[in-house]
Parts: sequence; structure tokens; C-alpha cells
Amino acid sequence: MRTMLAVLLGVLPLAACASAEGQPSPGPAPTPAPARGGPEGPLLVELFTSQGCNSCPPADRYLTSLARTGQLGSRAVVPLSFHVDYWNDLGWADPYSLAAWTERQRQYARALENDGRVYTPQIVVGGAAGMVGSHTQKVAAAIAAAPRPALLAAAATWAQDHVEVTVTAPADADVLVAVWEDARTISVPRGENAGETLTNHRIVRRLDRVAAAGQRGTRRVAIDPAWRGTGAVVFAQRADKRIVASALLTR
Repeated sequence: MRTMLAVLLGVLPLAACASAEGQPSPGPAPTPAPARGGPEGPLLVELFTSQGCNSCPPADRYLTSLARTGQLGSRAVVPLSFHVDYWNDLGWADPYSLAAWTERQRQYARALENDGRVYTPQIVVGGAAGMVGSHTQKVAAAIAAAPRPALLAAAATWAQDHVEVTVTAPADADVLVAVWEDARTISVPRGENAGETLTNHRIVRRLDRVAAAGQRGTRRVAIDPAWRGTGAVVFAQRADKRIVASALLTR
């Protein structure tokens, strides 16, 4: 079993791959998430991954299973795949990677991990709990125990080349919109996954702020018509990175 290596923030990225082999012991049963008084929004499940990491495909497949069902047990979930760029100089440049997604993971590292490390594959549940993305039992337990986000009231108008979102942000959280592309398959000729054909789902293409905390805002987000299977979710995220409200933007 390979040892998980971490990348310290502020230094050049090295091989930051968590082993995908094995599963942790189930441990104690998760504490049920507290019920909210009103309608519930879907729980965000964010995967930080890379096509250049050979431990990532099992986590990618797990994210795919969540995308297909839209839920785990009784919890509605919205899985999102953020492709980081710190593997790109190790043989294969992930075509879906962005420095902005690496920075989002670093923000989570500062908020959730006192040691400030980033690695792949990592899953963050509800903006509040991070773990190795292929440790599916831990991920499932975190989903079951996560606080239930409120349903965010948002209006969306879809067009071929954009989605326009209007929303009022809670007093303590900014509202963001994530637009994804679904089910892209690519053959990887180099790097750790050389010779593999990989299919990625819920690839985040845009992440824009719609409204600052306590404000009402409207945002038109550009969509490339060549993107396949696009969808979007709007969510309210506090400064401590916890996601307190959300809603799917149906077409």
C-alpha cells in the first residue's frame, strides 16, 4: 500500500497522491444529522482529483455513483469534481485542471486541516469535513452525519451559452454557483495513468460568486455550448467554509 504524500502550502507541488487501496474499519455508527425546521437543500460532496494521479480513479468512480443516484441513503447529494493542477508537470497535464481549483483546496486545507496540506484524491463534505476520497466508508459516514443545509431560494434562467442566477444570500454566507460538465472520456498517454481510458463526471467548469453575504445579486455565467451534460448548483458558504444552504438549478 502506497503511503499518502502531502504537499505543503507555499512550496512547489510534488507527488501528492493518497493510496486508493484498502478501506478503513467502519468504526462507530455516525451520529445522525440534526433535522432542520424547513426544506432541505442537497449536500455538496467535492472531490479534488487529477488525471495524473493513479490513486484517483477509484474516487472518481465513487463520485460517479453518487452523481447517478443523486443521493446516499436518505441524503440528497450534489457531487462535484475539481481537477487540481499540481500534478500537471509529472507527465500528463489534466485538461480539466485549473489553478483556481487548487486554490479552493488550499482554502479548505487552511480551514479544516491545521497542518495545511493538500493531496489527491480528497473529498470534502458540506465544506466541513475532509478525507481521502477513496475511503468510501468514511465518506458515507461523513455524509450521514453532516448538518443538513437549508434549501436556498434561487431563480435561474438557462440559455445555450449561459445561465443567469438571482438569489439573496444569508446574512453570514456568500452565495456561489458551480457549473459542471458531465461524462467526459479521455485516453491518457503519459504520466501515472498512462494507457488508461478515464471517464470523469461532474467536472466543475465555472465557479462564480452570485451575491455577498446579506446581499441580493444576479450573475450571468457563460457556458461553452460544446460542454456536454451541463448542470449547476447554487450554495451559500460561510467564511469558515461551511456550506449552510444550497439548491440545484434545474433546466
